[in-house]
Amino acid sequence: MTNTSSSTSASVSRRNDANDAYDGTQGEGIALCSALTLTLILVVVGNLLTIVIFAKNKNICKKYLLLVVNMAFADLFLGALSLPVYIYDVGYEFRLWTTFVGNLWTNKPFLIYYMIVDTAFSQASLISAVFIACERFYAIRWPFKHRTLSTQAYHIAIFSVWALALLISAIWTGSNLLFSYKYTMFFWGPYTLILILITCGCNIGIWKKFQTGRVAASHQESRDLQNKRLTKTLLIVSGLTLLAWLPLVLLNLLMYVWFFHVPRQFYHAVNLFNYLNSFVNPIFYALRIAEFRRALALCFTGRHVQAAVNTKLSKRGKERHQTTAEFNRELAFEQNVLDTNL
Repeated sequence: MTNTSSSTSASVSRRNDANDAYDGTQGEGIALCSALTLTLILVVVGNLLTIVIFAKNKNICKKYLLLVVNMAFADLFLGALSLPVYIYDVGYEFRLWTTFVGNLWTNKPFLIYYMIVDTAFSQASLISAVFIACERFYAIRWPFKHRTLSTQAYHIAIFSVWALALLISAIWTGSNLLFSYKYTMFFWGPYTLILILITCGCNIGIWKKFQTGRVAASHQESRDLQNKRLTKTLLIVSGLTLLAWLPLVLLNLLMYVWFFHVPRQFYHAVNLFNYLNSFVNPIFYALRIAEFRRALALCFTGRHVQAAVNTKLSKRGKERHQTTAEFNRELAFEQNVLDTNL
């Protein structure tokens, strides 16, 4: 759903704070690593399932949900490629293990790889959330123009998401390697706050439009109800993204621009909250999007339910056929009686 510039900032922060005194217990480290490991499993399984469901079901794979699939794709690789490294670093910091590659932030080639991958997927997730909020605002504010948007327009939007994510990743990594983390924060902090403000502004605009009660007048009633429910669902998703990112941005500004001391345990907890956002998104898709919920139920129950549904439909068809045949026979009998009387 948008999480791991958190881990990137965490990684560089610990690299800068490598000489700080160790101030955590192994119990805290075990708790954090266990929570992060569970989060990793949930993020990977949830987003992988989301992508499979959208790919296999044509009824749910609609153009206005392409940005949702793109966000799930970014969150999937964010959890699969970035979160394991972050878990290792947290465990090493709390001295749960001392082998493998040692201190991650002294291994420069691996550090560069991690910073690039982590920042690229985290920014793709965040920017996807911003694009989703803007797309929903456009759909509610100018519904007829929105209906004329082609699939190509969504493909261009997705390309723009990844182009921006790769650009930000390159700037972030280069700035950290060539300059200081504090210097990088002067760029990353305002940039992320701008994205958050755009998302917040679109959400406020959508909410005000709902409050006016004029949304239904611009659509057919059934189409409008479906569109309104989808908009509310994606409004919640982008709102959760906002809540997941805002504490992280403020905390990094406090720590590395204004040098405010924050316990590492609290910093890891903020990162964990940021990661959890990628897992929460598929839950709201399942709860709020009816097509997704039906496809998910079919995915778990398999062919047995489908066979039962087909059998039930076939039985109903036979009953209708029998009823029609009996009605035709009665009609023919009454016609014969009428002819005889005449």
